[in-house]
Amino acid sequence: MPIPSQFVRRALPLLALTLLPFSVQGAAPARASLAQFDQFVAREMAKEKIPGLSIGYLKDGVVWAKGYGYADLENRTPATAQSSYRLASVTKPMTATAILLLAEQGKLDLDAEVQTYVPYFPRKPFPITVRQLLGHLGGINAYVDSKAEQHFKEHKDTRQSIAVFENFDLVAEPGTRFRYTSYGYNLLGAVIEGVSGQSYGDFMATQVWRPLAMTTIRLDDPYDLIPNRVRGYQLIDKQIKLSEFVDISSRFSAGGTRGTVIDMLRFGDAISQGRMLSQESRARMFTSMSTRSGELTGYGMGWGVRPIDGKFAIAHDGVQPETSTYLFSFPSRKLTIAVAANLQRVDTSAFARALFESVTGEAWERKVYVRDQQQRPYHLAMQAIFNQGRAHFERTHSSYTDDAPTLNQAFASINKMANHPKGELQQVLVGSYIAQVLARKGTDLNKYSNSGSIAFISDYIALYNKDSTIAPEHRFDRAFERAVAALASHQTGTPLAPLDASDGMDALVASMKAAYGHAQVYPDHMAELTTLANDFLAKGQSASARQAARLAVEYYPDADAAHALVKSIEGAAL
Repeated sequence: MPIPSQFVRRALPLLALTLLPFSVQGAAPARASLAQFDQFVAREMAKEKIPGLSIGYLKDGVVWAKGYGYADLENRTPATAQSSYRLASVTKPMTATAILLLAEQGKLDLDAEVQTYVPYFPRKPFPITVRQLLGHLGGINAYVDSKAEQHFKEHKDTRQSIAVFENFDLVAEPGTRFRYTSYGYNLLGAVIEGVSGQSYGDFMATQVWRPLAMTTIRLDDPYDLIPNRVRGYQLIDKQIKLSEFVDISSRFSAGGTRGTVIDMLRFGDAISQGRMLSQESRARMFTSMSTRSGELTGYGMGWGVRPIDGKFAIAHDGVQPETSTYLFSFPSRKLTIAVAANLQRVDTSAFARALFESVTGEAWERKVYVRDQQQRPYHLAMQAIFNQGRAHFERTHSSYTDDAPTLNQAFASINKMANHPKGELQQVLVGSYIAQVLARKGTDLNKYSNSGSIAFISDYIALYNKDSTIAPEHRFDRAFERAVAALASHQTGTPLAPLDASDGMDALVASMKAAYGHAQVYPDHMAELTTLANDFLAKGQSASARQAARLAVEYYPDADAAHALVKSIEGAAL
């Protein structure tokens, strides 16, 4: 069961934040939402067998954080907001911040070869720049011998950590291929030391962590006494076991830190709101890097930057022995969410999604199923325009361009390719322009988190049908408009979210029929039905599992996943 809330009630000296409970008007969700969130956390923790978890958010100067379950199962020590977890790869955006700080100070050139600052790193057939390392474009490999490299027991200093991979061959010419690698970020840690003359830990403490009042974060050391250190766990044959002991000093600047969700929140908020880096540096962090061929990677400098259903977000997860973490920040909403669990290799994003919805009242992601196959390509195009365009407008507060000929060409391309949606740049151009026009007319763009891409495009069409100032070249063709009108008229109302089978599958079947029975456009619950079917099967309730699988095929007949689910359940139930 969840333990009582842990409300942090002390001032953050440099951020001037007030830490208050959920009763603050306009700053936190209603207690009913909190109760629902508590219930969700309890269900998910039980389902995933997570011993302990801490989660929190920072929004508009208010921090809320809470612990659930146990930081130490053996001693029944509750998890709290002050529990100290391994942060794993959430360390990477902190390292990227340090690199950009040094660049702002004129001490480092992002386009310099890495040997400029780390002369002992062997030269490769191609030069590797600091900028490429920041975006995982440096050609540096990841683990080659996982059995050895992921299980070090001994402490390693920086030179020994670099020696682990320094003689590995490049996986590609730098700049040509995205390869996520902790080793590249270890090399950035060595760059920080070479430029600053300080150890990585000392530089981070004095230049990043302390200025942001991050009071608990530190490099992890298995022999130090660390207040509120959680014990880590793993699942073996679906049973909770202690995690293997691994000394993570070899991952120092890529994943070697330990701290609380409070410090994760302080960091994410400071970066997203511009209290640490210049606007130019933040733009670099927040913009997807690309390969030499122009392929976007979805990763900026230290952050994942893919849109979340039209919402601009920066995010990074972390997974390693003893821990699973996630940090999300939504700059335009002034909202940061952090979560940490002491079970390794578990997806903690589900908890962040639920908390986001409780705090904002917006859906995290609104997946829609379209029964008419001829309408699906149009819906895919609409979704891509919305996803890329609104996110760009949230990030920049403007359209990608106001150049009329460029916009004319983008709309023409979208109209031409509506049945074969592709071309991310065209989607950004058109979508961000639509978002700008709607915003200038007084539309609250956040409402489309719940109403979705169909409403986003439909409202724009309705607007230009009344507003002669919108150029004819910035409109959709008649075929596209007819598809939008058809999708809008056939879309069902309030979705069933989440699906509830607590009263049995018969009740769920009846509720789905009542909500979606005659609809042509309705929410996609495939993931939930898959989870339901597998959960029923695990409990030995094969009849209910079959019902859930058949329900998936009934409502999502053209989804390969639905038919695969039926085969899986039928085969397992034999």
